[in-house]
Amino acid sequence: MPIKTSFDYTSSSDVGLNARLKSLKNAHNFRTITDYQHDGIYITPYASHAHHSSHKPLINFASNDYLALSLDTALIQEFLSTLSPQDMVFSSASSRSLSGGFPIYETLESHLSQLYAPKKALLFNSGYHCNLSCIQALSTLTHTLFLLDRFSHASVFDGVRNAHFKRFRHNDMTALETLIDFHHRHYERIIIVTEGLFSMEGDFGNIKEIIQLKKAYPNVFLYVDEAHSVGVCGNNGLGIAYECIEDIDFLVLTFGKALASMGACMLCNTTQRDFFINTARGLIYSTALPAINIAWSNFIWSKILTLTNKREKLQLLSQHLRSHLKEKGYVIRGEAHIISLMCGDNQSAVQLSHQLRERGFFAPAIKEPTIPKGTARIRFCLNAALELEHIAQLAETL
Repeated sequence: MPIKTSFDYTSSSDVGLNARLKSLKNAHNFRTITDYQHDGIYITPYASHAHHSSHKPLINFASNDYLALSLDTALIQEFLSTLSPQDMVFSSASSRSLSGGFPIYETLESHLSQLYAPKKALLFNSGYHCNLSCIQALSTLTHTLFLLDRFSHASVFDGVRNAHFKRFRHNDMTALETLIDFHHRHYERIIIVTEGLFSMEGDFGNIKEIIQLKKAYPNVFLYVDEAHSVGVCGNNGLGIAYECIEDIDFLVLTFGKALASMGACMLCNTTQRDFFINTARGLIYSTALPAINIAWSNFIWSKILTLTNKREKLQLLSQHLRSHLKEKGYVIRGEAHIISLMCGDNQSAVQLSHQLRERGFFAPAIKEPTIPKGTARIRFCLNAALELEHIAQLAETL
């Protein structure tokens, strides 16, 4: 007979949850979700969110829509006027491994494969899905070691949870070379993971330097995530890695930032693509994105080479904000359109974020544990719909 117990499992579970939530609040790390009404560069907290004392419009300095394509009404109208009836489908209703694929999927993959030849494209539902699924799949290969830049995205670290991996200091080529030299004889393959533009530091990955390291070792491979750089950086906005595409083994492009869409793709060789089709669980077991979303992504990719003016404006805005902040004596980080004002501790970052909100600017605090202790910051994500006057207003407020 089962042993009877008076232990209250439900109560115990709640106690554990409440204790964790209390510790998050004490560390100024408690998250809430707020919905916003969007009007161009302005966002307004939705009226039902009582925890916001003010519901005035805020200039949005937290959007990843770097080229402001989602705000381009002429572009949207052009897309709608050219949309094929067969692509006006709002649910795929199943995984692409079953019946969830549509012709527009092959159209986009073919276009990306031509742009990034000789690589072959495979679509995923998001950058997170892509990194998590592909890295998990690669980790099932025996005797595989991952070497991760310590500032790689959370999806990368989630992907290696059951894998052999080591971290190296951010963009430190000496530290990376030491790890490669020590481990390359003990593993069949070593996969280095870095980014085109790092989402928190706002600096560029040392891709060319890593390629030179990799060439000295036949069992070393390179995996690059271009989430925050594609569309904005590199030749015609095709990313930092584009000019050395043949020396990169795995290249991830995401569509939910500068491309103002949703989804992502893995660019790799044909054998690797087949491997991911058969082993990437986020692809196999997720309902595919609807055809209309893929059609929008395909439309934006058809325009990517024509968006030079938007890229140049974004670069100008970034230069002005960095200049203003340096003139005021702030410690900043960021080499492009992601610029951080360093605050130190979580509480200081939260306080400054609240002050900015009261003055009409939305710029959230980025806090530990998302970033290392002592490096809490306000992160400004710029977009091409902003004007120089908005940058000046922000600088004056600071």
